[in-house]
Amino acid sequence: MPKPLNVLLIEDSEDDALLLARALKKNGYEPRIERAQTARDMSRALESAPWDIILCDYHMPAFSGLEAIDLLKKTGLDIPLIIVSGAIGEETALDCIHRGAADYIMKGNLTRLGMAVQRGLEEKAMRDHHRQDEEALRRSEEKYRTILEGIGEGYYETDLAGNFTFFNDALQRMWGYPKEELLGMNYRQYTDLETAKMLYEGHHQTYLTGIPGRYMDYEIIRKNGERLTLRQSFTLLKDSGDGIIGFRGIVRDVSHLKKLERDREETLEKLRQALESTVHAMAMAVEARDPYTAGHQRRVADLACAIAAEMGLEPDRLNGLRMASLIHDLGKISIPTEILTKPTKLTNIEFEIVKTHAQAGYEILKDIVFPWPIARIVLEHHEKIDGSGYPRRLKGDALLPESKILTVADAVEAMASHRPYRPSLGLQDALEEISRNRGILYDTDAVAACLKLFEEKRFAFAI
Repeated sequence: MPKPLNVLLIEDSEDDALLLARALKKNGYEPRIERAQTARDMSRALESAPWDIILCDYHMPAFSGLEAIDLLKKTGLDIPLIIVSGAIGEETALDCIHRGAADYIMKGNLTRLGMAVQRGLEEKAMRDHHRQDEEALRRSEEKYRTILEGIGEGYYETDLAGNFTFFNDALQRMWGYPKEELLGMNYRQYTDLETAKMLYEGHHQTYLTGIPGRYMDYEIIRKNGERLTLRQSFTLLKDSGDGIIGFRGIVRDVSHLKKLERDREETLEKLRQALESTVHAMAMAVEARDPYTAGHQRRVADLACAIAAEMGLEPDRLNGLRMASLIHDLGKISIPTEILTKPTKLTNIEFEIVKTHAQAGYEILKDIVFPWPIARIVLEHHEKIDGSGYPRRLKGDALLPESKILTVADAVEAMASHRPYRPSLGLQDALEEISRNRGILYDTDAVAACLKLFEEKRFAFAI
């Protein structure tokens, strides 16, 4: 049975509103939608009815997504707001998330809409539940203290200086001190200097703002010298007159979780090494069939990564570019060896066969789950920004930044290296070629970074 959903839609396009309604229905919802196009419309809607979710376009003539986020925050209402818009760029999308949006969905790809709505509703339910817990804690303090003695999590109260004034048995067992010794003890006595500073700053911030501190992880030194990793949430402790007299909170022993995290990191590192080994094996398979270009992919990878670093590409994306560069010619394993090693100029038919290697590489890689768009980068490494490349004649923003960088690096290395059917054109001619065609065939920023590497930073291909 469809789930009823009250939706406030901040959208100026009737067609897009209909598309979103259909997408919600497709995901099992029965939406009741009210549409707003201005700040005034949104304010009135927020006052008139309870809303389960807000879907908001980013670009509108009289109102923007960021303004909608700020308006919602000013009301104090806790309603998940999802930006649903066209391509606005990664930085803008992240800015929306940082400002308070629950998620960002592209209008051109609404497949994630149902999942994003569900997650927003679940997170809202969790926040509601947490607020209810805090209210229950405030209203039934004495009764709660009695219950606390029987729970497994540690509960504590301190004065404003951070000295224990009350704790339950579970907390005492965690610390390992006799009750009379632990009572009155300050966090400076059971943590190191850096941890004590962190705890002070966290509690001080809560004192200034009244906002509870949540999920703070730190180590304590137990009575026997053993170290224990704890996760702490805390809030202000008030007297009957609502005056602040200290702090109270819950602590959990998460030492086992930290161990699991370390084990997970070790497993991920092993998987990363296995992935790199597989990629290198693929690269060697290509070079084994085309000995005249031995080392080409490695040299291209070195240059592509240097260009990317010069352009400020994020480390994780740079690592993905390196992987893609190392196997960008993987599709050549489908090209007959006699064509790859032909010592004379290729015929038109032979060249068309060679050009299939980008698509062939994509077909090999597309179903392999990488943490980066490896297959797409391989597919696009012979595209040009004016649409004159192959295999799909993509242009401009349709190409990944990594693909544009790889195109420049591949072109420079290829022109500067010997081939069976021609001698090396020389590095200088290669640099003049990309300089001449910057902004036409090659991405302007990638070309600028490449030229700077060779002309100012003395980059050189490894032998």
